[in-house]
Amino acid sequence: MTARNPAEIGLGTPPLTDSPELVASPTEDLEVGKKPGFLYTRRGMFIVRLATLVIIIGLWEWYARGVSPALLAPPSRILEKGFEMFATESDLIPAIIQSVGTMFIGLALSIAVGIPLGLIMGRFKTAEAVLDPYVMFLYVLPSVAFVPVFVVMFGLDIKLRLALIFMSAAFPLIINTIAGVKHVDQELIDGGVSFTANERQITRTILLPGSLPFIFAGLRIGFSAAWVGCIVAEMTALITGMGGVLLEAAARFRTAEVFVVIFAIMAVAVTIQWFTARLEYWLTPWSRTNERV
Repeated sequence: MTARNPAEIGLGTPPLTDSPELVASPTEDLEVGKKPGFLYTRRGMFIVRLATLVIIIGLWEWYARGVSPALLAPPSRILEKGFEMFATESDLIPAIIQSVGTMFIGLALSIAVGIPLGLIMGRFKTAEAVLDPYVMFLYVLPSVAFVPVFVVMFGLDIKLRLALIFMSAAFPLIINTIAGVKHVDQELIDGGVSFTANERQITRTILLPGSLPFIFAGLRIGFSAAWVGCIVAEMTALITGMGGVLLEAAARFRTAEVFVVIFAIMAVAVTIQWFTARLEYWLTPWSRTNERV
């Protein structure tokens, strides 16, 4: 009986081949098993970021002590002023409540218009062909350019802030919702049609859930744009809310108070972004974008 080559009967070392799919690279095996560097671990990133923050604050404190407080306040003075403004009956807390409340009202209007319009434009090509040029034009145009027009149309009232917030937040929502609808697998839509689902059922059970990750991406951008629009309206026309407090402190050269308001504005924005990310994590457990949270 003639002995056969083990490779011919599937035993032992496989035959050599030039196909990259069948040849395993030793370098790739080492890279897969390689541990990440200290900088790419959670502890490493935290330490590096903390060290960077300490260095920045230290240099800021050192430099600010050598200049006039009217030009640049040191972090120690800003911290002291912040405790003073939040502990006493200052205008900052009512201004935060007023600005955040107005922003959420304007954002609710943007959601009520932007998401349905994005679903319609993403679903029906005729609606997209007609409305897309206007949506893109208004999206790329800075919303602050509408301030003089809105002052004439709505006056110096809360309507001005709501209009500017709407113009800032609605169009990112529309564009991202359109992208989300187009990202939905056409086979799912065809399956719904084959089971005699009407347009409302397809939108509610297929298009809207499939578009949620994109809608939340637009919502994050819309939150930021709405917050910017609110502050811009308060600083340019109304002189009220957090923008008004910021302008008043700057006009009196209270640099420490200016930085306290700036950090308060930043804290509100970061809190809103964090809440939006957590809301996306809860409502879209099937999405891979949750890995970023």
